[in-house]
Amino acid sequence: MDARRYAHAVIMLAVILVFGQNGFAVSLSSDPAAMSSWRGSSPFSSPDGKLTGSVDFAVYGKGDYDGMYKKLFADSYVYAYQVFNDENSKVAVDYFSVGLYADAKAQNAVYDPMKGADPPEGSIPFMQFVLPQSVIYLFQSDNIGAGEHSLTVLFGSDSAPDMAKGAVSGGFTGGTTMNLPTPGWIVPEPATFGLLIGGAMMAIRRRRKV
Repeated sequence: MDARRYAHAVIMLAVILVFGQNGFAVSLSSDPAAMSSWRGSSPFSSPDGKLTGSVDFAVYGKGDYDGMYKKLFADSYVYAYQVFNDENSKVAVDYFSVGLYADAKAQNAVYDPMKGADPPEGSIPFMQFVLPQSVIYLFQSDNIGAGEHSLTVLFGSDSAPDMAKGAVSGGFTGGTTMNLPTPGWIVPEPATFGLLIGGAMMAIRRRRKV
């Protein structure tokens, strides 16, 4: 077991001991702590039909997030997502990203095993990036296989939510997008969401060269 998985196992054990196996087994789409008009689920399907699934989402108002990083996000809106890969998918999900409006700020991209469906199970992102145009979670070392889901991933922002685009990709499908909430109330750049998948692929290439 590598150091990252060992640390994750220790965290999972602590969560189970304190809260029980299903202490926080509430899907993001129905979490009462989230803003009522900003929780739900958004489907996705790649053009070739090989990658299908959905992303549950929830946005928490300032001070309303009640997960593992409550203190970290005490003064921020929290944007949370959980990726589900359908049983009939032919490929695994290896990255997920959320687009950002121009000048919208995001910070503290993490994952929370206490939130979302089926805690503390789920694929673990091995790297997270906050870029000017998107927030990216990479799953290359723990792909989200058919019939599987990720842990809940999240980030904070001072900006209230608006609806924009997220993206997933896997198995060289070229990726696909879906509607997701993101920090908003700022006029977007037209090219921002066209850079979603390109930005993620650049991050992956840089990682592989290291």
